[in-house]
Amino acid sequence: MLRTGSGEAVDLWVSDEGEGLPVVLLHGFTGSGDSMSELISPTTNRVIIPDLIGHGLSPAPDQLGVYRMEAMVGQLHNLIQEKLNAPGVLCGYSMGARLALSYSLKHAREISGLVLIGGTPGIEDQEEAAERATNDARLASRIENEGMSEFVQYWERLPLFASQVHLPDGVKRSIRRIRLAQRSHGIANSLRMASTGIMTSMWRELEKLEIPTLLITGAYDEKFTKLAEQMERAIPSAHHVIIPNAGHAAHTENPIVVKRRIEEFLMKL
Repeated sequence: MLRTGSGEAVDLWVSDEGEGLPVVLLHGFTGSGDSMSELISPTTNRVIIPDLIGHGLSPAPDQLGVYRMEAMVGQLHNLIQEKLNAPGVLCGYSMGARLALSYSLKHAREISGLVLIGGTPGIEDQEEAAERATNDARLASRIENEGMSEFVQYWERLPLFASQVHLPDGVKRSIRRIRLAQRSHGIANSLRMASTGIMTSMWRELEKLEIPTLLITGAYDEKFTKLAEQMERAIPSAHHVIIPNAGHAAHTENPIVVKRRIEEFLMKL
C-alpha cells in the first residue's frame, strides 16, 4: 500500500496489486486513510483510500465552501475519474458513508456497488436538522478554541463510542493517534460544513438508487441500526447486516466479520 498525492483535495493510500473490482474506502469524521487501510486486503481488490478534505495529510484550507458535502462529491468525482478505469465500489464509514451515498445518487454510472457502515441519508425534519447544525457549529468553535487534545477527550467519551472501551489497548492508541494528528481548523470546518444538519436530506431519493447496496451496523449501535432498517426498506437493492460485538465503528470493533461481509458482497457483484 503506497501513499501518493492526487489533485486538488486528497492525499491517498493506493494499492495496484488487486485484480477484482476497485474499491474506494472513505473514512469518518476525525479519521484518515489509516483508519480504513486494513479493512480490505489489497491482494484481492485494487484499493484506493483518500484522506478527505481537512483530514489526514489532505489540504485543510480556510475557505469553508470546499468542506460542503456537495464540494466533497466533486473532489471524489475528480479522484475516481483520475484513478479508476471502470466503475468501482464505494465503501464509507459514518461521514464517509454520507459522502458515498451522496456521490452514488449523483454519479450512479461511476459506481458498481455501495457499502455504508454506520451511515445515514441525513435529517429530514427541518427543525431537528437546524438544531443539529447549531450544535455542530458550537462544537466547531470549541475545537478551535480548546484544541484537538481537549476535543479528542470529549469525543472519546460520547455514548456513540462507548463500546470501544473494550478494544485492545493498541487499537485504542492507534485511533487516538489519528485523531490527535488532525488540524483543529480542518476538523472544525469539516464539522461546520459537512454536518448532518446542513447537508441535504436524501431520504426521498433512496428509492431511485438502483446500485447494489450493503448496509452495515454494529449490534450495539441502536440508532444507526434502526436507520439502516429504514434505508433497507427504501433502497430497492439494499441488504442490511448487523455485526455482533460492535458499535458504531463496526469495521474497527469487529473488523474480521465486517471484512468477511464486504468480501461476500464483492464476490456477488
